[in-house]
Amino acid sequence: MAAVNAKLRALTSGVHRIQIAVPYLGTVNVWLLAGDPLTLVDTGPADDASRESLEAALHALGHSIADIELVLLTHHHLDHSGLAGTIAAASGARIAATAGTAAWGPSYHERAALEAAFGRRLLAEHGVPPNVIESSEAFWEHIIRNSANFTTTEVLGDGDIIRAGGCGYRVVERPGHSVTDTLFVNDERGVAIVGDHILPEITSGAEVVPLEPSGSIRRQALLQYLDGLRCTVAMELDVLLPGHGPEILDHRLLIKERIEFHERRLELVAASIEAEGSTAFEIAQRVWDEETARTQAVLVIWEVVGHLDVLAERGLVVEVVGDAGSRVFRPSVRGAHAPTERF
Repeated sequence: MAAVNAKLRALTSGVHRIQIAVPYLGTVNVWLLAGDPLTLVDTGPADDASRESLEAALHALGHSIADIELVLLTHHHLDHSGLAGTIAAASGARIAATAGTAAWGPSYHERAALEAAFGRRLLAEHGVPPNVIESSEAFWEHIIRNSANFTTTEVLGDGDIIRAGGCGYRVVERPGHSVTDTLFVNDERGVAIVGDHILPEITSGAEVVPLEPSGSIRRQALLQYLDGLRCTVAMELDVLLPGHGPEILDHRLLIKERIEFHERRLELVAASIEAEGSTAFEIAQRVWDEETARTQAVLVIWEVVGHLDVLAERGLVVEVVGDAGSRVFRPSVRGAHAPTERF
């Protein structure tokens, strides 16, 4: 263990983890990269308590918000981008992000409202009762309440190299958990800052959102996420610095565990589909329980729909769309006889 800790300290020299408490999520990691330019990777949400926590942590490290020269964003979610505008206003720091994240900056609340409207339709289409949809409003309200606009001053592209904290970091776009997920990879050290692409203690969710904020066509989130994991497992990395939880020292083993989780969940979802057809909400109540499905409707529908996408791609389930847009899933002829395929 001492040898492992010594290796971790050497690989992450000049990198400091700052943990900020976040409602519903526990804590979020903000990474301070000491050196030229002094850089924060992610920010915490846009609330006074998070700003005070960040200021206190920076002070303990001999810095202040006014000292920050660059803000890097791993993705657009509120707990990772919320304070970006505040930090830039206080310090004059540049904000660097990929085009997808940058697009959220000027009109965050408007884009979040469009996604909320899409989310309500998604729940309704997949059999969630109106009273449960109404009780899910707190989910969308939390996003708007704890987010804020920001202006990206440097738009990054996949493969770009950006200097942060005295090192070069390669930009790797890896959409999956969100549409804007980005890894920042220090190839020389074998260190990657990965946001929520993969987390050490919980399985990353894959949000089911429209391909465009105002659109009606949704992305197949879990399929995209699993493709991203396959790409990441092939990378030569020694340490991953995630958006939540401690450092990851064996990303291949962890990804193997995550894939095994999804294999088990696929089998459970497939087994929960009745022969005459089931909605995603009915499936969710069998995979978890009625209380969980009702109190966490957005998250469970995202997960079930994601696994149904995988099963449908493999020809194991058939989606039937009703006249009013309602969606029911049935086992296909193949699905009635064939086991769930492995990743």
